Amino acid sequence: MAQVGPDPWEDLRIETVRIALVNAPEDPGERSALEDSARKALGLFPGSGFRNLLLDWGLGRVSGLARIADAKATLEPGTMGGVIINVTVTVREGKVATAPPAPGFPYFRRTADSVLKLKAVAATLAYANHNAWYAQPDAFLGANPLADGPSGAGWSAWGEGAYEMGVQGIGPLTPSIYVYGSLSYMFTESGGAELFTSQTRSYGAVEDAYGGVVFGKTWDDGRRLVVNLSAGRQPFKIADGMLIRITAGNGFDRAGLQLNPRWAADMLYLAEARYNNIKVAVFHFNPDELPPIDSQTLVNGINVETGLGTDKQFGLTYLHVPQSGYGYYTPTSSGTRAGLNVFDLRFYWQPTLTSQSGPYFRTEVAHQRNNDNVFEMRAWGGYVEAGCTATRWAWSPTLSYRLSYFSGDDPTTPTYERWDPLFSGGTPEEWVQGINHYKMFQDSNVIAQRLQARMRPGPRAEFVPQLWLFTADQTNNIGGTLSTLAGKPLGWEINGTFKYFPTRNIYIQSGVAATFPLSGVSDAIAAPLSPWFSAMAMARFSF
Repeated sequence: MAQVGPDPWEDLRIETVRIALVNAPEDPGERSALEDSARKALGLFPGSGFRNLLLDWGLGRVSGLARIADAKATLEPGTMGGVIINVTVTVREGKVATAPPAPGFPYFRRTADSVLKLKAVAATLAYANHNAWYAQPDAFLGANPLADGPSGAGWSAWGEGAYEMGVQGIGPLTPSIYVYGSLSYMFTESGGAELFTSQTRSYGAVEDAYGGVVFGKTWDDGRRLVVNLSAGRQPFKIADGMLIRITAGNGFDRAGLQLNPRWAADMLYLAEARYNNIKVAVFHFNPDELPPIDSQTLVNGINVETGLGTDKQFGLTYLHVPQSGYGYYTPTSSGTRAGLNVFDLRFYWQPTLTSQSGPYFRTEVAHQRNNDNVFEMRAWGGYVEAGCTATRWAWSPTLSYRLSYFSGDDPTTPTYERWDPLFSGGTPEEWVQGINHYKMFQDSNVIAQRLQARMRPGPRAEFVPQLWLFTADQTNNIGGTLSTLAGKPLGWEINGTFKYFPTRNIYIQSGVAATFPLSGVSDAIAAPLSPWFSAMAMARFSF
């Protein structure tokens, strides 16, 4: 049910890294050499996923260079939904190094090649609905095990909080091998009339608990090899999240349904190797699902990405599910997810990643097969997205249109064609397709059209309005909300999300949404339906 993502920067694709020198030498060659040294020491490059810990470590490495007195960074949203890193490097006046200052909050230790720091997060959210579930919760929730006095007709409101405390760090094992890790505990709470229940709840449990080792080599001609091995409780995603994005459950006894603070899988084993702009990852994970609906799913896979940090990127993913109790249902029989194989191919053409004006195009197509049930499964999913960035216009808008398709099951065929959404999701700009509508119809048996504008009123602010139109692929909807639809038109939604980043450590977000049913839904329910309106506001503080 995510509407709010994790840390607003964590795991976003790095679009650009900008280095600015203060007290820069007048000689162009010396200035260029200093900038290159700072960029190499920072170790963050376009196309990589952003990590706060690695930025802290990189800034310490830059500050440890002989000619550098200090290095600081600010972050801002990129034109394509990624992150832009702005690093200000102060060149030392004179060439004699002085003793580094003692580390300040939140660092316990910070040297030229290591960092040990406090991880602290506090977040709060207020949420309100009017006519949730189109004012007919019984029709949409039915026997849902999470529903216990859900919201419905009229206004309802609730609040949520999440607090995380821990320690994380990275340091050298040898001059070329580094170890890292994170350990944290999270407490969450909810009170008021939430979507599924009006019970007040609180919950505490370990969130991060992982460790890893990273090593590599950079050659004089600029070639880079980085190998990263890790294991434990940690988040995981593939590309923009169409296949894998949500690896932990929120809500119910854990509270935090909309704040969505928990992202760490129960266990993730990950081996990654990146050579220049090619990255290969092999993984196994067990998602941390909610106990009442835990499907005991295990996923193995390999992901390959090429062209990272360039305007043309290709990706290929293969997934296999050796174990799962997640159910597949037809009018006459049933099966499970166990044995599922997924083949995914994607292509991005994004010349605007460098904050330039112009068009872009992205597409992804995936095929699911499963022969381990009494019926064969053959399902398809994917999208095409085209847009244009106008950096010279006011607010530098990026306008886009996305058409996505996730197949439904045709009961007249011997095969099962309903797309398995796996662990898709994230935010409305990723795979939460409609802030309200997604809560009723997730990414299965749905064709969604999205018009979106990503606008930046300032370097630390972003406004994202969206217009959605939803239709079903099949009127047979067994396994989803409403087992039989009256037709294919499902609904439409208009929403808007405003984000403000006062500093790297503070994030403020608000949003509104209005969702309206169409005949495929309204004619399938005897009772009258009302438009669903929602509004939210949240603040997040982190170190």
